Amino acid sequence: MKNRLFILVLIILFSCTHVHQKKEVKIFSAFENIPITCIQPEGWLKVFLQNQKNGLTGHLEYAGYPFNACGWNGRDSDRCHNSWWPYEQNGYWMDGMIRCGLLLNDTFLINKALQSINYTLEHADSSGFLGPDSLKNSSQQSRWPNAVFFRSLMAYGDATDDQRVIDRLLKHYSDSFPYTSEREEVNLENLLWLYKKTADTMLLKKAETIYAKAEVINQNLVTSAKGFLKDEPSNGHHGVTYNERAKLGAILYMYTGKKEYLDPSIAAYKKLDKYHMLIDGVNVSTEELHPVTPLESHEICDISDYTWSVGYLLMATGNADYADKIERAMFNALPGAVTSDFKALQYFSSPNQVIATHYSNHNAYCCGNAAMSYSPNPFTSCCPGNVNRAMPNFASRLWMDNGKGGIVAAMYAPCRVLYPVGKDKQKITIEEETNYPFSDTITFIVKTESQIKFPFTLRIPQWCNNAGLLINHHVQDLKASPGTYFDLDRIFENNDIVQLVLPQHLKLSHWPGNGVAIEKGPLVYSLKIEEDKKINTGDKQFTKEFPAWDIYPKSAWNYALCIDSSDLDKIISINNTVKENPWDEANPPIELKVPAKKIKNWDLVKTSIVKRAGWKSEKIEGKDVWAIRHWDQKGDFIFTPGLPEKRDLKKRLSEQTDTVTLVPFGCTRLRLTIFPDASDLKIK
Repeated sequence: MKNRLFILVLIILFSCTHVHQKKEVKIFSAFENIPITCIQPEGWLKVFLQNQKNGLTGHLEYAGYPFNACGWNGRDSDRCHNSWWPYEQNGYWMDGMIRCGLLLNDTFLINKALQSINYTLEHADSSGFLGPDSLKNSSQQSRWPNAVFFRSLMAYGDATDDQRVIDRLLKHYSDSFPYTSEREEVNLENLLWLYKKTADTMLLKKAETIYAKAEVINQNLVTSAKGFLKDEPSNGHHGVTYNERAKLGAILYMYTGKKEYLDPSIAAYKKLDKYHMLIDGVNVSTEELHPVTPLESHEICDISDYTWSVGYLLMATGNADYADKIERAMFNALPGAVTSDFKALQYFSSPNQVIATHYSNHNAYCCGNAAMSYSPNPFTSCCPGNVNRAMPNFASRLWMDNGKGGIVAAMYAPCRVLYPVGKDKQKITIEEETNYPFSDTITFIVKTESQIKFPFTLRIPQWCNNAGLLINHHVQDLKASPGTYFDLDRIFENNDIVQLVLPQHLKLSHWPGNGVAIEKGPLVYSLKIEEDKKINTGDKQFTKEFPAWDIYPKSAWNYALCIDSSDLDKIISINNTVKENPWDEANPPIELKVPAKKIKNWDLVKTSIVKRAGWKSEKIEGKDVWAIRHWDQKGDFIFTPGLPEKRDLKKRLSEQTDTVTLVPFGCTRLRLTIFPDASDLKIK
């Protein structure tokens, strides 16, 4: 193991001096991934990933079952057999762990992930099948966990060119298994990665055949191509499954150029935007998709799966809007759903949550349980596994190949990239110095061995109307429009400096239920609420190192905003020093001072009985059938209330106007983001 790890580190150190690409494979996408080892996180991004290492990503076994008992490393307890889900959840963890380790060049994380990767690669059965025996025979989605875990093999294979990955996956996928059930079809992602690596056209043919057969079998599902193309809400469908399947057509398009594959993927995400998108950048998904309200929430799983899937659409189309979507989710939803030390997370996370305890889940699904508490494993274990993928996936796609001998700054964060460009594939380094999204300016320092001409592709976000560009401190005539990528095609010399200035302006957005919110650039802002944090020692996953929290509000939160778009200049923006970890609620990098009025009799909801929904198994004709059921649940529950009715708002408003503090959404654990709108009810 030590020798193999030493070899891996050497491969990582030199992997970006040459990029291995099978030229025989024709690529139809606008952009392509570059090796993850070409990207080195810096600044706040590096700190976030280091916190992952020291937190749940490096030590998820502290979160209990199944992470301390089941997995892909052969050390399974009897509790793991004949069930697919422990392997799904451990598969998420391994994918996030290896990518985090590769980005940080961290031997602890790499070595820990390699225990599962090497065991799996070296323990194929006689037919070539990789994984536990219990996953081999289909039970609707038993081979779905393979698709999840194999992403870690893809990351490792891209970083090292370890031939075992190719050989074992080729053998694994050489059987006649159909892969046509709703989730098992996601194995197309792995098949097409294998096709790109090998240029074996039989793999592409197999992928297209599976897709065609699955479309016939699943044609009545929301997640079929036919279903995605219907302009109607997808209420009631599982959010994670929707995101996992919505990307498949885009991936097929990347290797075929067939628009009939791409169109359903594009339509699928237009529907999420139109019917199901929350303000923090991730679709509603309290297990299922629902209409948007200020109290609706999403799983952490959807943060990882939505951003990973949309990344494929970004590559396939080159449409800058997808990069905006990913940034919005990563800069708001993700840091808002975890503690800043990455030792606890929510299962359900909401724009409005003024209390977060083991009894405050205000969603219908398992209403009143611990799903909205910040804990190492607050509910079902998919989210503690899947959360580890989100930021490493984002970091790994910050830079892409533009297919024209150049490089794309696809999304923005502090980092450096080492990559060969130009006609002669000269190795260059670009240092990206920025505090974005907390700063308007992104500075790129180009390091070259000699003069070199190549296209350097930059993005103007849709929200930025007056971007600026400087080269070596000289202002340039920037003609690029918001929501587009543009090529800076010039001869670069060593230490050339490119500065992109993206001014962020305040705006109001309006939401159902007479709700209003404040945004600025890619960031959403929430009321700063003082916290009363208590450790819940009754949590089954409680440890000293990884506590489970109950968080109560210690300051007033019951405010309405008294401002409209015509007087945004009343808001005072204060830029504080950006600390190493800007997501720490104790040191927010930006504060907004905003006029607001208190609302009388708008309080936490206390009740002793709730109507709870959840999956339950029932015997029907002798078979176990899982379905959503409803029942009454007793307990001592305290919930975040919905917004007051507009017709009652005026008489409940305080006469006094206060100044409240808003901070970035990601700096909050308790928050009010969608405020009651009192802009037309101002009391002079």
